Amino acid sequence: MNARSYFSVSGYMKAQNSSVDLVSLTNALPGAVYQLELTESGDWHFHFVSEGIESIYGCTVSDLQKNTCVLKDIIVADDYEAVVNSLLESAKYQIPWNKEYRVVRNGELHWVYGHAVTERQANGSTLWKGQLLDITERKQLELTVKRHQRNLELAERVANLGHWKLNLNTGKSIWSDTVYELYGLEKNTTDPGLDIVMEKTHPQDRKAVTDAIEAAKKSGVRDVEHRIIRSDDTVRWLRESGIYQLDENGDEIIFGTVQDITDYKEMELKLRSTGGEDEHTGFYNRRMMLRALQRRFSFYKAHPEYPYFLLALKVTNDSKTLARAAEIVRANIRDYDTPGHLGNGLITVLLSTLSRPENNSSLRRVITELSDAGIESHCMLEEAKNTDSRFDDILTRALP
Repeated sequence: MNARSYFSVSGYMKAQNSSVDLVSLTNALPGAVYQLELTESGDWHFHFVSEGIESIYGCTVSDLQKNTCVLKDIIVADDYEAVVNSLLESAKYQIPWNKEYRVVRNGELHWVYGHAVTERQANGSTLWKGQLLDITERKQLELTVKRHQRNLELAERVANLGHWKLNLNTGKSIWSDTVYELYGLEKNTTDPGLDIVMEKTHPQDRKAVTDAIEAAKKSGVRDVEHRIIRSDDTVRWLRESGIYQLDENGDEIIFGTVQDITDYKEMELKLRSTGGEDEHTGFYNRRMMLRALQRRFSFYKAHPEYPYFLLALKVTNDSKTLARAAEIVRANIRDYDTPGHLGNGLITVLLSTLSRPENNSSLRRVITELSDAGIESHCMLEEAKNTDSRFDDILTRALP
């Protein structure tokens, strides 16, 4: 842009004679209103620029009148060529012009959005009539959101954690990139939804997943640990947790997270298969149960978004009572819950679900059946707290 700029005198005089002062009106608009011409010989002329140009470029109308090359010093060098090329393309194809770009105004970086309609003139030149707006605040917010999104994606990869949104009415989902990785699926060839989740879920665990969805409709939360079989036939353990709600259209929506817990589950199952059982209950003995609590506490401190619950009951410390109490407890907990006997009639269960309503339901069933069996007991349900400093703090609160 290297030619002089000038106001259209005839246009100005018409405005003066009009009942509406168009110059004052354009000066009152946000940003800057302009009329720019590109001649067939390649010269650029601003036929009109409103006074708002100073709030956009930091220069005066007079500056642009003298030499449009001043813009080369205002528009960020990396963006200048792109701006010019976008205008040339607009002129070539006679299409509207739209562009976001950066400028340096009074020593500070700002974002500008320019748009204009295009008109081919009889003499072969192109005329743009448009507006320039400062969009710095919006752009900074947009860049901040993108930065947070990148940070979230990085954090998810480090934690082996993904997030998703499931529409129960359509069965369709929105997944973060990590979810595709956890399921061993390619993003560009996968249509995320409940169908693909059920297809990948281990056949023996599919009912647990559907039960968790139904439970979410009732309690507002969803939590389930289940296995998946990936395309390479490897089996992985996932923990899914979600919140149920209705959206503005009345559709049933679950927002949730999914995390790979394979290492944790394999260690837990290995410990179960290597002994350490209490002779009266068949549950973990004291040493194994305390070790399980320590592992779960360590996981919670690393991921406080996943609290855990402990069910504790105290019964008479004799072999017959313990055996019967163990039968009742086992019948009313899930396969993935971890029960143990700490001695002296104190039975504890490290619960696998994060749903307090479900855990309270298990507690009530245990209390009822112990009472029906004539077994006196003291039962409690405790949840891990972010103030816990040791793994046994939750145990201390649960002790009768």
